[in-house]
Amino acid sequence: MKHSEPQRQRRSTTAALLTAYFIFGALHESAHLITASWLLPASSLSTILNNGNSSSRIATLILRILLGRCISIPIDSTTNNAMTIFLITHSGWIFSMSIAILCHALYKQQRSISSVVPLAAYITALEGMTTDLFGFAPQQSNRSYMTFFCGNFGILLLNSSWLSIDGGRTALDVLEKMVNVTMMRGAQSGGVVTFEPTKYSHNKTPTTTNEQQSPPRHPPTLKGIRSRVVNAKRTDLSKIIKQKIIQDNCSPLTGNLHGYNKSEYTVNEGGGKLVRGFFGHTRFATSSKASFEGTHPHQWSARREYNLYSFGSASSFGGGSSDGRNRSRVVVEQPRIVGVENYITHNGDFEFFRVRDKYYDVTLVQGWLENVLETPLPCTVDSAAIAGMIDLLRT
Repeated sequence: MKHSEPQRQRRSTTAALLTAYFIFGALHESAHLITASWLLPASSLSTILNNGNSSSRIATLILRILLGRCISIPIDSTTNNAMTIFLITHSGWIFSMSIAILCHALYKQQRSISSVVPLAAYITALEGMTTDLFGFAPQQSNRSYMTFFCGNFGILLLNSSWLSIDGGRTALDVLEKMVNVTMMRGAQSGGVVTFEPTKYSHNKTPTTTNEQQSPPRHPPTLKGIRSRVVNAKRTDLSKIIKQKIIQDNCSPLTGNLHGYNKSEYTVNEGGGKLVRGFFGHTRFATSSKASFEGTHPHQWSARREYNLYSFGSASSFGGGSSDGRNRSRVVVEQPRIVGVENYITHNGDFEFFRVRDKYYDVTLVQGWLENVLETPLPCTVDSAAIAGMIDLLRT
């Protein structure tokens, strides 16, 4: 099948962005490791590879750096001092920020690199500051290991082949591995949300150029599908999350993801505008009991449908032009109905909210959200209140 130049360009740009993102993430975690190797004795760092088969430990370390975007640094009683921990902790974000500044300067002054390279550097630096500088992920300095994390887990199936080849089974295997890596920060409960059309077309993925159809004028209306589980005493959270995803999103007969062969997902071949994604979070309850209601992803308000008008469309102005004249000459465009629902995966730490330089405790915010959103509090955990604030700001 032949592809147009814009399609090849889009693929090339996506590949370059992902490659740069993985490289900068690996460099970020390597900065932690190099700083630790400089400050800690060799005997302490050797424990990273000496537990079990050396080659398998190296492979696990590489997977954690590339997919989990984290690395575990062993700290024993002889090296556990505040200055050592401080330097190892902050080396990552300082290095990533320096790389981002360098890439920005090269792009602005010499333009010798693609624009996606500084973009990937910005994202990595922001992630590093979020976790290492602001502490939005746990760094277990009081234990035998210091672990530096970068965000939750998720997967975007940019290429429709992830769906069409095996119905999405390989993608779900990768997602299971991501959950397994993320379980290092807590494995009491977890969940994933994905979005799919409320109604699929009858067209399957085109296999030849002649079968291609014109892209639809508007993308289809989506609905969220949330899969959540609470881990049992002797179960593997990564496996039961995957089982729940299969139960909620796959055909019971074939095991394929719903719509895997539909034209809505043929982004590169024409006819579709969607990219399938899965977004999740694993939880270790710190201030509350691990429960199903407290499990991510969180949602405050249920799905609601709204009339969506195109900007400046005739139907927005009562059937005429925006200035009220020449109404008979304008073709009226009817609004389309779209569903709006918000989910969040977040570590919490929503203790207060500032309005006009006055701080309000999260319990007051929760009661206020119940009134303004006209929806009861779904759960007392602070992350649910974040979902409520997103509902308020988003809609």
